[in-house]
Amino acid sequence: MKYLLGIDFGTGGGKAAIVDENAEVLGYGFEEYEIITENPGWSEHNAEEYWNVACRVVKKAVAESGVNPEDIKGIALSSALPSMVMVDKQGNPLANAYNLMDRRAKKEVQYLRDLIGDDTLSAITQNRLDDHPALVNLLWEKENRPEVFSKIHKVLTTDGFVRMKLTGTFNAHYSAAPFYGVAYDLKERKFRPDILEKIGIPESILPELFRCEDIVGELTPEGAAAAGLVPGIPVAAGQVDCNAGWMGAGAIEPGDTQMNLGTCGNFGVIHNGSSFDPSM
Repeated sequence: MKYLLGIDFGTGGGKAAIVDENAEVLGYGFEEYEIITENPGWSEHNAEEYWNVACRVVKKAVAESGVNPEDIKGIALSSALPSMVMVDKQGNPLANAYNLMDRRAKKEVQYLRDLIGDDTLSAITQNRLDDHPALVNLLWEKENRPEVFSKIHKVLTTDGFVRMKLTGTFNAHYSAAPFYGVAYDLKERKFRPDILEKIGIPESILPELFRCEDIVGELTPEGAAAAGLVPGIPVAAGQVDCNAGWMGAGAIEPGDTQMNLGTCGNFGVIHNGSSFDPSM
């Protein structure tokens, strides 16, 4: 039989599961990590802990399942979003990771309102302007920590950072892209160069985007050794945790509803529409 490995990162911890071809969970591992709140409005994680926790929970899930790692035929990751991990060319974190509860970038929200306007931004992103998408946080970094901003090679999500550790590639999936905000055109499914230029964010530091099911790389020998697996396992782009939760719960038809509860919670309804209603 063939098996799959899923790895997920929430606000309060990371988890892994081994599933068989019938979607039966055979092994599971979970471990909490610290939420760092050193300043008012800040909410961070130690980015390296994402990888450390991933390796430990994967080993626990594999051990509990009794599965031979050679029989694991695919890996996919998900994470709570928005999140932001800024890395250098070697993939090293340049600062603590932002998690979805971080609300430091309030001045940057007003700056964007004055520079571009709520209506224009809503038309592009199909969402309201908030103070926690990655591009808003990048403006905070540019203004307050230019020494960090100048060293950024790529801006990744939590799952993107661990996927980089597994495969050596820098990327994101389309379900994560809306959480970068501001310059991501939801209908066109691409970052807008004109908006990025206007706000002074280089497009080169944003990750390449893939469909959730796309294979973006293979498990490297280094990644395999750290996680107790075997090299060469295909790694998919994955998806945002909410979407994964809805699919796992079978909420895939218009009108279906689903709630995810953890450190944070959310509620959603499946629909066919694509237009954002600012009044909601």
